[in-house]
Amino acid sequence: MKSRLRPTWLEIDISALKNNVRELRRRIGPDRLLYAVVKANAYGHGADIVAPAALEAGADRLAVAALNEAVSLRQAGLDAPILVLGYTPPDDAETLLEHSLTATVYDRGTALAYADVAARQGRKMTVHLKVDTGMHRLGVDYLAATDLCAQIDREENLHVEGIYTHFSTASQADQSYAREQLRRFTTLLARLADAGFRPPVAHAANSAATLALPDSHLDAVRCGILLYGLSPGSECPAPPQIGPVLSWKARVAQVRRLGAGEPVSYGNSWRAPHSCTVAVVPVGYADGFPRSPRTWQSVMIGGREAPIVGRVCMDQTIVDVTGIVESGVDVAQDDEVVLIGLQQGQAISADTVATRLDTIHYEVTSRLMARLPRIAVVEGQGLLLQKS
Repeated sequence: MKSRLRPTWLEIDISALKNNVRELRRRIGPDRLLYAVVKANAYGHGADIVAPAALEAGADRLAVAALNEAVSLRQAGLDAPILVLGYTPPDDAETLLEHSLTATVYDRGTALAYADVAARQGRKMTVHLKVDTGMHRLGVDYLAATDLCAQIDREENLHVEGIYTHFSTASQADQSYAREQLRRFTTLLARLADAGFRPPVAHAANSAATLALPDSHLDAVRCGILLYGLSPGSECPAPPQIGPVLSWKARVAQVRRLGAGEPVSYGNSWRAPHSCTVAVVPVGYADGFPRSPRTWQSVMIGGREAPIVGRVCMDQTIVDVTGIVESGVDVAQDDEVVLIGLQQGQAISADTVATRLDTIHYEVTSRLMARLPRIAVVEGQGLLLQKS
């Protein structure tokens, strides 16, 4: 595909994505539900590309963080169950019903407000109860969850389909706290079963727990980062059968020769220490390529790393290609630039970038902006599925 609408783009490897889904299915077995977590535009990969491919490969359901993410998937024609993991104000209950979405509840007031809206429409709203077992983010305290579940279960216009919790340390080598969270949750489930109103779908495992804590698989698992071929953490590496899905590429916009002492970019913060060759790459901080306090440090051209010089601009970045040119490799306009991915056997990974930026790879990919075209790559052929 010659035209990508911009001379920088993301390539999403559909074969790798589907392989990752199949590997996750193999690990959890055929009888558990697999939620593909596609929040934050599928961690920057493009939800409209990832979600249908994940479902085709064997994921059962989708999970997002916010209502607008779920509505976008419905508008894209997806009819699989979608769980909204975050807070949805009662003002938006009609939208939940209109699009047949599953809401998360964790307090009586919101649940009753949902029930009122559903009653006025003569419908039932499907909800999952979020339980706090120790992360202390969203959720009803596990000690109070039995009473809340009983109250919600009595509401005729609410269908309490599920109940779930979230681990705070499942990616760490020390699993003691995660196991304590799981113990609290399974004790609650037993209590609810004894009382006759345990929801049919209990889920706790995120990507890390899917790998490291098989006892937490329960009725369903929620996998995000592993879908994209990235490790849940340094102490919880992705297995070798799971591989990265995203590459970020660009084309050289211009190559120019500078004399010693000539400045580059805003503020003249960098000056050529000697006669050198630089290349302009059409990416910048408006694409999620940060300006400060840390930068990407380098990109790849001709299978060699080219260091960033001067300040990253909103839409452009300048790199020093002197060493590449002096090695005998010509650098010209339209040459391929790799920001994440492979080139001539060399790689810049999302993990490498995260280390350079002093962050995690979740953030590196999630903040790749929507204006970057996403291209679904299927068996070597590019198909533009997301323009912005």
